[in-house]
Amino acid sequence: RTLHTAQSTSITNSSQVHCVTMAAGGQLAPYFSFGLIADPQYADTDDGSWEGRTLRYREAAGKLTVAVAEMSQHPERLEFVLVLGDFINGRPGDEEGSRQDLELMASIMDSMDPIPVYHTVGNHDLAVPREVFTSRLKIPSSSYYRAPLAPGWVLLVLDTTHLCPLSGYPPDSEAAVETRAYAEEHPLGEEHPHMHEWNGGLAAEQRSWLASQLTAAEAAGEKVIVASHHPIGGGSARPMYMAWNHAEVEEMLTRSHSVVMALAGHDHLGGYKCNRQVHFVTLEAMLEAPSSSNAFAIVNVFPDHIEVRGVGAATSRKLLLPDRLVACS
Repeated sequence: RTLHTAQSTSITNSSQVHCVTMAAGGQLAPYFSFGLIADPQYADTDDGSWEGRTLRYREAAGKLTVAVAEMSQHPERLEFVLVLGDFINGRPGDEEGSRQDLELMASIMDSMDPIPVYHTVGNHDLAVPREVFTSRLKIPSSSYYRAPLAPGWVLLVLDTTHLCPLSGYPPDSEAAVETRAYAEEHPLGEEHPHMHEWNGGLAAEQRSWLASQLTAAEAAGEKVIVASHHPIGGGSARPMYMAWNHAEVEEMLTRSHSVVMALAGHDHLGGYKCNRQVHFVTLEAMLEAPSSSNAFAIVNVFPDHIEVRGVGAATSRKLLLPDRLVACS
């Protein structure tokens, strides 16, 4: 794949032309398929606890290894793999240890090559410097980008740590200044339960980029899948885990005729909501899967629906797409 880091960042790959075909046994084959992983949150540290649930930090590397092996051997070659952030947990006060954790997890994902792997940036990922994280995982420097998929489909990867106290941007940067102003105008409380510092959102520059990408997709007749770490669709996750300016961004997505699905992680329990024909899916965290299980998914895109086939603790879903995709002859 080739990275383009100009004003409108994109990633290209050499996907072949796809048609809807019949699989062995006469069943309709998916138009394309991809792997989906949320919140492995690996750290070489003992188990933790959150909201009364066990956080199995060390087990995440083994679970990711199993997931990568299964995805690599999937009967239908995957178009790509999407990781929804919090790839690592970070070790407080130990940046070198956090870097080692990143290298271990990245080396596991490297085995997916030549299948592209696309990452969103999560709040825990910034336990290492932003440029270290993005460079190792080949994420464009802006941290938000466009990736073309099968013909007529595109992936827009958002960075919801852009507008965030943990962003890692210099204090005098536009993003940091905007973050402080937004936090002052929207104090954490009953009216704004999502304004925790470990959440975040899209700064003005990224919202402008997103608007231009949606306009371009509509003009080209493309269908759009959106990915972010923090959930955007109201009702698709618990309120305290939503992106800071989720309502504004959700309005942008649901107003577009191109967007069909938005994927997120962050809320480890997962969730789902269909708002104005856009499917907002929050995938369960790999981190919290039982020791004897796992949590990831294979997503199959068909002419009239999208199938999220959950593995282990991940929920399976059938998402209808009326008039969304027409099979080629």
